[in-house]
Amino acid sequence: MTEHDWQGRLTQQVADAVRDYRKLRGLSAQGLADACAALGHAIPRTSIANLENGRRSGVEIAELLVFAKALGVPPIALILPIGMAGSVEVLPGQELPIWDAVSWITAETLIGEEPEPGTVNEVIFELRAHAQAISTLRRAIEFAEEARRGANLIRDPQQRARNDGMLEGLGDYTRGYAQDVREFRARLRVRGIEPPTLPEDLKYLDAPE
Repeated sequence: MTEHDWQGRLTQQVADAVRDYRKLRGLSAQGLADACAALGHAIPRTSIANLENGRRSGVEIAELLVFAKALGVPPIALILPIGMAGSVEVLPGQELPIWDAVSWITAETLIGEEPEPGTVNEVIFELRAHAQAISTLRRAIEFAEEARRGANLIRDPQQRARNDGMLEGLGDYTRGYAQDVREFRARLRVRGIEPPTLPEDLKYLDAPE
C-alpha cells in the first residue's frame, strides 16, 4: 500500500460524502456549483462531477470548506464517515475508532481530562469554555428579558411588587454571568490567548469598567 492509495481512498471518501449530502439537499451538481459560487469561491459543475465520479486525485482545502458551507454540514462531516462507520483510516495504514478520529481532528477533550498546559489543545479547550460562558450569558439575558415582558402585563399592585423583586434578582443573576465572562476574557489575555471577537450586543464586556 502506498501513500497515493490512501490519498485516493480519502478523496473518494470526501467525494462520496459530497454526493450523498448533495442528493440529501436535493441539489444537482449545477445547483451545488451555483451555491459555491454564491459563497465567493466558484467550483465548476464539471469539477464536482469529476470528483464524485472518481476522476480527481485530491480535494483542495478551500473546496472542502466551501462544499461544507454550501451543503450545510461541518467540514469534518465530509472528511470522516461520521455515523456510517465504526472506524476510519486517518493516515496511511493507521485506522482509528471513529470517535478517536473526530477527537484528533477537532481536539475534543472529555470532562475531567483537561489538556496539557501550553498546548494547542489547551487553547481550543479554553475557547470552548469561553463559548459556553457566552451561551450561558445569552440564555440568562433572554430569560430576564422574557420575564420583564411578562411583568409588564401585570396590573395587580401586590403581584407587580413581587415581580419587581424577582426582576431585580434576575438582573443581579445576569450581571453576575456578564462579570464572569469579562473576567474569563481578561484571564485569557493574561495567558497570551486572544479571546474571540464579541457580537455587537456584548461588546460592552470588553469596555473598561
